[in-house]
Amino acid sequence: MSSSSAGAGWALPLVLSVGLVTTTFVRPATAQQSSPLQQQADTLFAEGRELLEKGKFPEACAKLARSAELSAAVGTLTNLGYCNEQIGKFRSAMNAYAEAETLATAVGDTKRAAFARERLAAVEPKAPKLVLRLVAPEAPGLTLKRNGVPMLKTDLDRPIPVDPQDYGIEADAPGFVTWKGAVVVRGDGAVVTIMVPPLEREAGHAEAAHGETFGMKRVAAIGLGALSLFALGGGVAVGLAAKSRYDDSADHCDATGCDATGASIQSGAAAQGNVATALIALGLLSGGGAVYLWLTGAPERQPAAAARAVRLDVTPRGAMLEGRF
Repeated sequence: MSSSSAGAGWALPLVLSVGLVTTTFVRPATAQQSSPLQQQADTLFAEGRELLEKGKFPEACAKLARSAELSAAVGTLTNLGYCNEQIGKFRSAMNAYAEAETLATAVGDTKRAAFARERLAAVEPKAPKLVLRLVAPEAPGLTLKRNGVPMLKTDLDRPIPVDPQDYGIEADAPGFVTWKGAVVVRGDGAVVTIMVPPLEREAGHAEAAHGETFGMKRVAAIGLGALSLFALGGGVAVGLAAKSRYDDSADHCDATGCDATGASIQSGAAAQGNVATALIALGLLSGGGAVYLWLTGAPERQPAAAARAVRLDVTPRGAMLEGRF
């Protein structure tokens, strides 16, 4: 059979879930001789149709998809949408039906445009949805990728139809540790949500973070250090005052002892000395504590190359989360 005749009359009976509906998809014949590219597209279309009728859906989908890439046609795209439905790739089926509707509408083929629109509406609820959410605060310059393809910020926080497969999510920003997650989506109509946590700063950029290097231990160390200085300073001052006061008792004391005034002065000086001793002891203890907390309070950071990873497996029966944090 020549390529021109192959492109003129291929038809596909569709058996839909709502009943038996027979629909004919015809690739339009060209008035002039087909180009080599068109001939290749027609050949792939014919091979795909043959495989489709034999129930070899994965092979048929591959042929039809390649044919549509070479020469998009309403019949090819509608057959491709049907084929993708059979293997559960509902998002791919939606894409094919949407493009078929656009092409059919452009050429005034209202019947096939309506059919493609109906199939698109029927398939959409079956497609699993993936929701991506960011946990505040968002790192400046954050970029997101799904299976290596950049994502738009407008795709966040809303269910995006996807084909059932593994999806790798990557979040990156200048000066931050890359976060990677993996999610396995299964189940017709399932809605899977994956949360992207706040990114951690890389070690080389930690000093630039506003107070980020001062964890709770180091904040406490600063407080104890200030208390230590205050206590030591106060202890020295009170100690000097106690010594000066004790010296004042010399005029009221001799080798035999002190009179009442001298005894009172010495008693007060001793009390001040005790206060000075307590303040100096407090200063030394708090200073030691400050040093210990400062040395042990350095924030633990993962190497920049070691990204955190999480994996979420979702099926109609439940979900399982596992990962490295």
